[in-house]
Amino acid sequence: MRLHENGQPFFSLVFSSSNHDPFEFPDDRIELYEQPKQTRNNAAKYADYAIGRFFEKAVKSPYWKDTVFLVVADHDSRVDGAGLVPISHFRIPGLILGEGIAPKRDPRILSQIDLPPTLLSLMGVDNENPMPGRDMTAQPAHYTGRALMQYGMNLAYMEGGGDVVILQPRKPPQGFTYDFKSRELTSGSLKEGLSEKALATALWGSLAYQKQLYRLPVQ
Repeated sequence: MRLHENGQPFFSLVFSSSNHDPFEFPDDRIELYEQPKQTRNNAAKYADYAIGRFFEKAVKSPYWKDTVFLVVADHDSRVDGAGLVPISHFRIPGLILGEGIAPKRDPRILSQIDLPPTLLSLMGVDNENPMPGRDMTAQPAHYTGRALMQYGMNLAYMEGGGDVVILQPRKPPQGFTYDFKSRELTSGSLKEGLSEKALATALWGSLAYQKQLYRLPVQ
C-alpha cells in the first residue's frame, strides 16, 4: 500500500456497497447462493468473499504489523417495520483485527461511538477528545454498556440491562424494555435520568463542534 510506503500514520476508510441496491458485483467470484444473480443474499455472500480476500492479502503485506483494522456494519440487511425503532435490526458485527491483538468475544453492549476511542487505545494513543464513546479496553468486565440507534427522526438509547428510551421530535420520551432473547421491545416505565443521558449523548458531538469547545493545545 502506497500510504504505508510514505512512512506516515494514515487512516483509510473502505465502504462496501455491493450489498445495496442494485446488488451489482463481478461475475465468477462466488458460487451463487440463489438465482437470479442480483439478490441481497448473493450480494452479501460476495461481500464476505471480498472482505476475506482483502485480509488474505493484508496479512502478507508489510503494513499488517503496525495497522489496526476495524470491520463494522451500520445495521443488518434490512431495517424496516412500523415500530418506533426496530432495535433487533441494529444488532451488528464488529471485528477488530491486527498483529498482536488477541482474539476474544466481548459480551458487553457497546455502540459505534465506542469504536474510535477503543481503536486509539489499541494503537497506543493517549489522548483527550470530545468523543462521547468509551475506550472498551479500559472498562471493567461488569460494565453493561449502552447503545444508540437512529431510525428516521427517532432515537433509541438502550442500556445493557434492557432499559430503553425512545426520543421523538416534539413528543415526550417513552420508556421500554428490550428482551435480548426474544428480541422484543415492550412498553414500560421510563427509567429515571435515561432520557437526559440519551439526549446529552446524541447532542454533545454537534454542540462541542459548533461552540469549538475542544481545540488543539496552544504551542
